[in-house]
Amino acid sequence: MAMDRDECKGVFYAGKFHVIGGYDTEMQGQFSTSAEAFDVATWQWDHEVQNDFLETATCPNNCVDCGDGTLYMCRSNDVVAHKSSTWQAVAELPAEVRSNTTYMTAWQDKMFMIGSPRFGEAHKAYMLNLKDYMWEKIEMSEEYTGHVQSGCLFDI
Repeated sequence: MAMDRDECKGVFYAGKFHVIGGYDTEMQGQFSTSAEAFDVATWQWDHEVQNDFLETATCPNNCVDCGDGTLYMCRSNDVVAHKSSTWQAVAELPAEVRSNTTYMTAWQDKMFMIGSPRFGEAHKAYMLNLKDYMWEKIEMSEEYTGHVQSGCLFDI
């Protein structure tokens, strides 16, 4: 990679492994808008860093490729999709997860999201249908509403 990246997001997207955002350790918390791509076919990093990939400097922890060739992430009150080299709003976030989206993953034309209305409050879960961009609230037992630090999806 061309630069060190703390708190970046790694995601397979458009046939390559992308490392998105993050910051140099010495620039603690000052997120970059750039991304770099590793081509697994050639086993090399692309020669050019994609500057302004994120458009705004933000923590990229909720970037996710939903398997349809589109990269999604939360920005402000919206879910945005990376299409034709720009980010476009595709759905408004539910109010209950808008302020503190902690985890996103995708499978089978849907995106699963966990978050809370404010830091320290119970977490809620929602599923976004990526065909019609309609939200469905997922009911959770109270014992599973604590903070989510990280997660993964393993599809067999």
